[in-house]
Amino acid sequence: MLPKTFTKTSTTTTLIALSLVSVNAFSATNTSKNGLSGTGELGFSDSTGNTVNTSLYGALKLNYTQKNYIIKSAIEADYKSENGTQTQERYIVNIQGNRYYSEDKSYYSFVGARFEKNKFADIELDSTFSLGLGKTLYKTEQTNLNGEVGLGYQNTDYVTKGADSDSQVVGIAKLDFSHQINQQVAFTQDLSVSAGEKQTKFESNTGFKIKVAEKMNLKASYKYRHNDSPAPGTKKTDTQTVLTLIYDF
Repeated sequence: MLPKTFTKTSTTTTLIALSLVSVNAFSATNTSKNGLSGTGELGFSDSTGNTVNTSLYGALKLNYTQKNYIIKSAIEADYKSENGTQTQERYIVNIQGNRYYSEDKSYYSFVGARFEKNKFADIELDSTFSLGLGKTLYKTEQTNLNGEVGLGYQNTDYVTKGADSDSQVVGIAKLDFSHQINQQVAFTQDLSVSAGEKQTKFESNTGFKIKVAEKMNLKASYKYRHNDSPAPGTKKTDTQTVLTLIYDF
């Protein structure tokens, strides 16, 4: 710990973007791009002085698209420490396959799996397997609104020794909204609810994506998570503000 007489404070913040593989094949029967595509983002901040903080957020998203289906995957990692003490460590893996039933891909069924490890929420592994239906609710050149409903099975193993695992059937609902405000700025908002007999989870991700170069974007996100029945000794609500750089090609 620094002495109280220490008044000089230096703060450095670094934002890093990772470019990831993007391979696209063109289908002669469909104007949309098919094949493998990927995006990556990484944000890092480091503050030194009277307060020493370090935070790291990284995400990798890969999609494999064909005429009648898409397989989507996402990996997230989140780390934070304050004055040399780790305060956050969270990992998420999300995989979902959509099977389309219309030419414009506005109606589909899905199967998915989501895995979360969150040490400071006392979660050793939270796994959810789901299936359901999705629909494009509204779409224009600038705006898109998509909704999903389904059922799933959730199992939670806790870090605390001796704690029993929790299992439940859950109802799942999701909304995904995006709007291109102008050529440089886009707004995104997604909401998800997973509700069961033992606990209900709600998550909201709000973001602005700003184009700073032809293939470079700056993204500011506000993440809100609420669990009405978390592990004993942990808080029900988590919030986080994340600033990242994204490189797309």
